[in-house]
Amino acid sequence: MPVFAAEPLKVTYGIYAGGFHVMDMKGVYTLEDDYYHLEMDMETVGMLGAIAPWSGVIFSEGVNKGVESFPRRHEFIATWRGKDEITTFTFDESGALESYVLREDDGTVKEEMPDAEVMAGSPIDMLSALFRVMNNDTCEMTPVALDGKRSFEMVFTAIDEVMMEPSRYSAYAGPAEICEIEIVPVAGKWREKPRGWMSLQGQAKGKGQLPRLWFGKIRDDMPPIPVRFTIKTNYGSMLMHLKTIGETMAAK
Repeated sequence: MPVFAAEPLKVTYGIYAGGFHVMDMKGVYTLEDDYYHLEMDMETVGMLGAIAPWSGVIFSEGVNKGVESFPRRHEFIATWRGKDEITTFTFDESGALESYVLREDDGTVKEEMPDAEVMAGSPIDMLSALFRVMNNDTCEMTPVALDGKRSFEMVFTAIDEVMMEPSRYSAYAGPAEICEIEIVPVAGKWREKPRGWMSLQGQAKGKGQLPRLWFGKIRDDMPPIPVRFTIKTNYGSMLMHLKTIGETMAAK
């Protein structure tokens, strides 16, 4: 395992739908020899931001053990028209779910611990699952994650390795691994008619290509991070580009 720098890696992403810039996301990757903290700060922008003013902050932190890393805390704060909804997970010293609470900003609790079948096998949060994949030699992994009410496999499949060039959308240049992602339900309450991500994933399948994520190595003391994402939908393609890389980037 490399010796990690104390300086976090700071990046920004731009998300586009149907050719329009619809969301910005700031990412901070903080790694120490025995600790990780990943955080994403998102908000709608442009015309979508005016019509649907949404923002969110999501973070995961835990014990850094490479592909065997496990979370201790995960939180997601979603803000819609000035009102917050806060989801908090805590995990014990083995990485098993210890507590889960979904509450509104006035303190009202909407959901608490999931059914035992959802917790079976010690699933982790999605951001920590992504961190495990980032630390593998290849993205070819199937971590099991949960969102509170449901657990699911995150099936990562390595597709290709390419050389990315910088563009007016992307700041990253260098080798990247292209991986397909499929969410496969395991347990919990799943809708008969797919919504959200499952609906988009179904549309992508109908277009003949699962969602794809590119991983690229920004700094020698960090694992590869997401540098591009694409998903084909019935309403056009959605894309995420790595827009900027913090000035603390180490020489490659």
